Amino acid sequence: MTKKHLLFAATIGCMILSHSALAQERPNILFILCDDLGYGDVGVFYQNSRGNDQPKIKTPHIDQLAKDGMQLRAHYVAAPVCAPSRASLFLGQSQGNAPVRDNQFDKALPDQPTLASTLQQSGYHTGLVGKWGLQGKAGKKAKNSKGWPSYPTKRGFDYYFGSVAHRDGHEHYPYDLVHFKKKGSPVPVWEQDMEISKDLKGCYSTDLFTAASKKFIVEHQKNSPDKPFFLMLSYDTPHAATQIATMPYPKGFGVNGGIQWVGKSGKMINTAGGKVDSYVHPNYTDKDWKDVSKRYASSIQRIDNSVADLVQTLKDLKQDENTLIIFSSDHGPSQESYIKERLDPSFFQSFGPFTGIKRDCWEGGIRPGAIAKWPAVIKAGAVTEAASQMQDWMPTFCDIAGVSVPALADGVSILPTLSGKTGQKESKIYVEYNVGGATPKYRQFPQMRAGQKRGQMQVVRVGDLKAVRYNIKSATDPFLVFDVVKDPAEAKNLAGKEGLPDQKYWLNIVSRQHHKNKSAKRPYDGLEVAAVVVKIPKQGSKVIPAKESGALYVSRDSFQITGFIKVENASSYKFSLPEGVKGILRIHSLSVLDTASKERYPNDNTLKLSAGYHPFTLYLAEKPKQTDVLMWQVGDVSAQAIPINQYFHE
Repeated sequence: MTKKHLLFAATIGCMILSHSALAQERPNILFILCDDLGYGDVGVFYQNSRGNDQPKIKTPHIDQLAKDGMQLRAHYVAAPVCAPSRASLFLGQSQGNAPVRDNQFDKALPDQPTLASTLQQSGYHTGLVGKWGLQGKAGKKAKNSKGWPSYPTKRGFDYYFGSVAHRDGHEHYPYDLVHFKKKGSPVPVWEQDMEISKDLKGCYSTDLFTAASKKFIVEHQKNSPDKPFFLMLSYDTPHAATQIATMPYPKGFGVNGGIQWVGKSGKMINTAGGKVDSYVHPNYTDKDWKDVSKRYASSIQRIDNSVADLVQTLKDLKQDENTLIIFSSDHGPSQESYIKERLDPSFFQSFGPFTGIKRDCWEGGIRPGAIAKWPAVIKAGAVTEAASQMQDWMPTFCDIAGVSVPALADGVSILPTLSGKTGQKESKIYVEYNVGGATPKYRQFPQMRAGQKRGQMQVVRVGDLKAVRYNIKSATDPFLVFDVVKDPAEAKNLAGKEGLPDQKYWLNIVSRQHHKNKSAKRPYDGLEVAAVVVKIPKQGSKVIPAKESGALYVSRDSFQITGFIKVENASSYKFSLPEGVKGILRIHSLSVLDTASKERYPNDNTLKLSAGYHPFTLYLAEKPKQTDVLMWQVGDVSAQAIPINQYFHE
């Protein structure tokens, strides 16, 4: 990531904090992300409410994290599978704008601002431990990390330790090869530019990544005590490998207890000496369950112990009071298993009170919830039902760090929610995903949802209402509508009910959220972007005479222009800036034009706009020259040329 990336001053969610604790010292940020962990797998979210006669997974330490912080019960991912979900998190973009979509595993993140690079440029020490899968293709002769175009250290992370390729995250014993028995050579694990799998005999990935994370935190405190850190701990468990640890969790937690980094080949961590893939937690050994269920529960309880270990490490270093810890998952639970017995999410009801699993756009696939602890700011025991989504963490972290939000980022800062303050803006919940197969026919799912063919799916939520459509064949296919607060299982379709928004309303909403991408074509790519009803202020705006397109209403602020394009005649409009002018243009929520990034934004700079007003923001890298213009075309005819230098304060 180059140091010259444009972090344009966005007006949405970008204030300098006045909270006294934040004004004095920016917090550390520890983001713990699990792989395939369902909402229903977590005690405080669902497991603790199951009857005594029902199978239960115990997560006492994750529950304690929630008791000490806040439950975000309506926290959504951007997509119901790992690669697009994680890409949206790192880039701060919804799937309507993100460059990684559907099942595009191992696709490179473009060289644009990420969570890591944005915080890195604001003075944070940044690290990633664990799963990546967004590296791009390495050259044929590449023998080290330099061959991947978007290796983590090229996307803002000062430090990286983990498995790079998507497939590598499916093996939780990289040296011993429990799953990839026939592969013959260890699964690669990287520390910075060194491949170290030959040294990892007996290392279980949950333990390995926990030890590496503790080492990062301890070394940061020793070497950079005056800088805050951002650490992304990206577990590859409890993913379908359903592998378990070597031995009981070591006694004690923290700097001098729990999982420890030893650093010797063949004994890299202190649990490397036990029997590989053998330890079933005592809570489950005597249960009359299938082996796969015992394994699944044991792997989650291992994560639970690791959370306690990390929390205690921060306490030992006296860093816990001003460290924001976030715990979540990349999507809903899976039914995959790499052993003979198939994993059954309905056994523990891993999807909680919802319908759907991984790869579904029902709530169970896209709503894993989140937990946030920050003693200096978040009130202990807080619970919020306010909807939020993965892309909201980018503006939230910028808000916390007191820096500008990257112009390509979506989302809103949820700091007001976390801190219990007023003024929280509503998050725009949007999901799209395309995959084969169907929703499983579990007995807990409403009959009308079970077995639903997936195909192209699309979701938008506004307030308590969620609109979703499956197996989309045309741009105007109707939405099912649910009140997911009163009906979290999505059993009762409210579409067409008197007093509720009609189908046109939902089509208008999604038209402003989805931008077409050549790598992931959609049946609704040609949907006309709906105009909005606006009241133009009398002061601070200018009306520019237009040709075919109407008028442009503009307000000005430093190096950005915001306003409304008035379109007289619905048509396809192509937007451009003169050669050499670096800028980013957003219309509605859509990132339309990017001439600023090192790698230009991959989406099309053509939009089909309906007649009426369309809000826009144009971010510019520097004050424009007299000759600079913003242009858009209808077909091959130039429809408008607007001088933009006049909208800047001298």
